[in-house]
Amino acid sequence: QFLLGENDIGWNRAEASRRALSELNSRVVVTACTGDLSETFLASFQVSPWPRAPPPGQWRSLTAPVQVVVLTESSLEEQLYIGDFCHAHGICFIVADTKGLAGQLFCDFGECFVIEDPAEGDPVCAVVQHISQGNPGVVTCMGAEDSRGHLFCDGDFVTFSGVEGMTELNGREPIPVRVLDEFRLEISDTSSFSPYRCGGLVSEVRLPEVHSYEPLCRALLKPKIQVVSPEELPRSRSLHAAFQALHAFHREQGRLPRPRAPADAERVLELARSLGGQQGPLDEDVVRAFASVSAGDLCPMAAVIGALAAQEVLK
Repeated sequence: QFLLGENDIGWNRAEASRRALSELNSRVVVTACTGDLSETFLASFQVSPWPRAPPPGQWRSLTAPVQVVVLTESSLEEQLYIGDFCHAHGICFIVADTKGLAGQLFCDFGECFVIEDPAEGDPVCAVVQHISQGNPGVVTCMGAEDSRGHLFCDGDFVTFSGVEGMTELNGREPIPVRVLDEFRLEISDTSSFSPYRCGGLVSEVRLPEVHSYEPLCRALLKPKIQVVSPEELPRSRSLHAAFQALHAFHREQGRLPRPRAPADAERVLELARSLGGQQGPLDEDVVRAFASVSAGDLCPMAAVIGALAAQEVLK
C-alpha cells in the first residue's frame, strides 16, 4: 500500500501496484492476477518434474528455474491450504506479514531443496608447509603475518593444487579434514603417495547441501524460530502464539483488535493461552502489546519484512 497514492483510489490494488512496480525496473515483467488463488492458478508455478522429492540419487538442477508463491495479508486458513498445495507440488512457499510492530516470515522450500553455496564469505585457503606420509596424513600450514593459523573447521572439504612431490593430491576429489590445531589438518591416507617436497595450496570447497523443509501445518506446531540470542527465544515463541491467536480473533470477530483496547487484547491473550503445543511459558505482556498495535501498518516494518522475504525468494 505504500506504493500507492490518491490517484489510485478506486483501482484494484493489484493492478495499481503492478503499475507502480513496473516503473521500478523496466526489464522485469510484472503482471496482475485479480482472480481467486485457485489450484489451477497455483499449479502454473510448478516447474519441478517430481511432485515431491526427486527419486533417490537425483536432484533438481542447480540452474533450473524455481517458482515461488509469497503470501501476505492472508488468513491462516488460506496459508494452510496454499501451503499444503505448494508443498505437495514442489512449489516454494513463503508467508510474509506484519502486524503493527511485529512481523513474521515463514519459508517452505520443499523436501529436497539444494543450496549451492551454503556459507557466506570467501572459501578458506592456506599455504602448505608440509604433508606427512601416513594414515591419516597430516597437513601443516604456514602461519600468516599476524601469526594466525588456518581457518578450517572439522568436516570442511578441501582440494590441493601446486603441491610438488606428493603430486597425487593435486586435482583429487574434495577431501574432508579434521582440525588438529591452528596449523595442522588431518586428511585421508597418504601412506602410498610420493614424499612431499614443497609448495602447494589447500583450498576449501563448498559442496551443495540438500535441505528438507516442513509444511506450514507441521511447522506451526513445532516452529524452528531463528533468534540472535537464546534470551530472545521466549519472546519470539510468544509472538508466534500471538499471531495464531490474532488469526483466531479475526475469524471470531471479523476484524483485528482495536488499538489500545484492553478487552480486545485480553481476548487475544485468552486465545493464545488456549493454543495447544506451547513450547514454553507465554509472555502475556508481549501478547497484550502485540494485540494492542496489531491493526497498524508501518512502512518501516513492511520494508524490513519485505526485504527479508525478497532475499528468501532470491535463494
